Amino acid sequence: MSNPHLISLMQQQERTEAYRCSDYLAFANSMHPDDRQAQCNWSYHTVASCKGVSPATAVMAISYFDRFMSSNSSSAELALEDIGVGQLACVTCLVVALKVHYGFNVETDFVSNAICRDMYSADEINRMEIEILQSLDWRLNGPIPHDFIDAYLNLHEVIPTIDSSYLDSLARCSKAMAELAVTRYEVALHYPSAIAFTSICCALLYLEAVPSVDSVTVLGCIKRVSGLDFNDHTTTRLFKTMIGLIQEFPSGGSSRGSGGVVKMI
Repeated sequence: MSNPHLISLMQQQERTEAYRCSDYLAFANSMHPDDRQAQCNWSYHTVASCKGVSPATAVMAISYFDRFMSSNSSSAELALEDIGVGQLACVTCLVVALKVHYGFNVETDFVSNAICRDMYSADEINRMEIEILQSLDWRLNGPIPHDFIDAYLNLHEVIPTIDSSYLDSLARCSKAMAELAVTRYEVALHYPSAIAFTSICCALLYLEAVPSVDSVTVLGCIKRVSGLDFNDHTTTRLFKTMIGLIQEFPSGGSSRGSGGVVKMI
């Protein structure tokens, strides 16, 4: 499958009702954006302790969590009122992501005892897993920003314009940007394709300039395939938000496996 066709299919997928996220915290009395951000950071720390597991797994788990919280599940509604239920959902979404994307046999007794420190029983985790899977209609392979970053940077029009070593740095830096971005609630409400595009814009800004790399040409190639435009008001606003995030956390998030922005550069 050609990359333009793949990008088109992923954009169609992210726009379907099954994969879209609503502004669920608008109806919350107990859970706040800071609570969600803390849960995202916990997911990254947990993944970092698992040998050979990519931080993309945590990004996928965060996607499951946001989609679940946007559903009509009774537990999702309860999580808006009880932060403990929200934490249980976060833990369980990470368990599901590890099972789906790495084939891990994640024992719920181990999760209960070692990870949750007996805050939640194995039975509670099992019941929550079933509810999450049913709420997501077992749709567990939706695109995340990392999928779009890989597809964008592997476009035939982009590859010849960038040295392979710089292309690798650009991909890693873009993914580190995306990993930081999805922890912020207002950013996570955007489509993954837009987060990926804006992450590449940020990475092009933060990586040391290379004479052979024309940022305008790279972004123009992506625009022709995805329809995303840096000069669009929504994209510009998202870019400013992400730049603000990077300035808040100049280390780029040292717990993230992609290496962090400053460390990598």
